[in-house]
Amino acid sequence: MWTAIGETLPLAVGLALSPAAIATAVILLLGQVGKLKTTLFGAGWFVALLVLATIAELLVEAADAAAPAATEAGVDVLQLVFGALFLGLAVLAWLKRPREGQEPRKGILDRLDGLSTRGALVMGLAQGFLVIKNIPLAVGAGARLGEADLARGEAAVALLLFVVVSSLGVLVPLGVAAAGGERLQPALARTRGWLGANMTAVTVVVLVVLGAYFLGEGIGLLD
Repeated sequence: MWTAIGETLPLAVGLALSPAAIATAVILLLGQVGKLKTTLFGAGWFVALLVLATIAELLVEAADAAAPAATEAGVDVLQLVFGALFLGLAVLAWLKRPREGQEPRKGILDRLDGLSTRGALVMGLAQGFLVIKNIPLAVGAGARLGEADLARGEAAVALLLFVVVSSLGVLVPLGVAAAGGERLQPALARTRGWLGANMTAVTVVVLVVLGAYFLGEGIGLLD
């Protein structure tokens, strides 16, 4: 079980470092009832990733029981596709970056200040299910666990650990804010400003690293 968990950790870290999720958590924490909104956002994010990873795990587990060799090859192909997708997204993000002296384009993060508590939950679900980077990572982790031939209890523990680590980008700011209280508001505001100014650079770096990781894992298909 621990080998399978270890293989999913890079994917979980990739999700935890999601710039959009971290920025959303920080922005919500700066608003009214910020801790509640961030908790609800994190709950939506957690549920979405758990559902995606569980579906992938069950599908690959069933396929592996029927045709192990074909399933292994299929997972390798999937990883190569994900690697190419991430590298393509990195190129697009770089090409769409704001040029020097150009104001960053307004995005959904700029409209989070007035988000309701229900909206925060919906935002967590939406980011978990719909952000294109999240789907390959959650599905890739579920596929790894499905291949590992784990007992049902072991698979459940592995899935939960994967999603908990994947949610650290939301949980860490929430925990820091809960421990530090109002004293940390200036630090959160500075973090929000830094993320706004460097969102593209951080996104490109994360996408390139994930693309290289998936290509390295899927290249075994060529053996």
